[in-house]
Amino acid sequence: MRVETVFNLFNYGVFPAWALLLFAPRWKWTRRLIHSVLIPVLLGVAHLGLMLGLNLSASIPEGASAANLRGAMLLFSDPWVAVLCWIHYLAFDLFVGAWIVRDSGRRGLPHLAVAPCVLLTMMFGPTGLLVYLILRFFMRRALTLHEEPETEKAA
Repeated sequence: MRVETVFNLFNYGVFPAWALLLFAPRWKWTRRLIHSVLIPVLLGVAHLGLMLGLNLSASIPEGASAANLRGAMLLFSDPWVAVLCWIHYLAFDLFVGAWIVRDSGRRGLPHLAVAPCVLLTMMFGPTGLLVYLILRFFMRRALTLHEEPETEKAA
């Protein structure tokens, strides 16, 4: 399969998940599909399979490394390594976007206020998360990442 085909398959393949998070966050099928382990597992298996299928020693140019900017730029110079890294981004951005939708639902935030954060997370990852955390702070004064609301301590 051509590298462009693999890239497009994964890049556009996650769009339905993002659409569900944006337009049907409380729908039962969104909960069943997006908030399950299904998509992270599929992306993880694809990532692992691609990593095992690549001859990384032949794919990665000399001097490529994550230890410095020049080395990181060299990592992305091979199209297959770039796709491998792109799947990494897709998996983690979608995981964070799904968490934002779940967290905002637990905290009773209006989805119309949260939707731009989800869109920003899809496009710019950490920036969307940052905007959501700022929104959440101003709307609910929440500074924690606890999944469950804290209970009052017995006196």
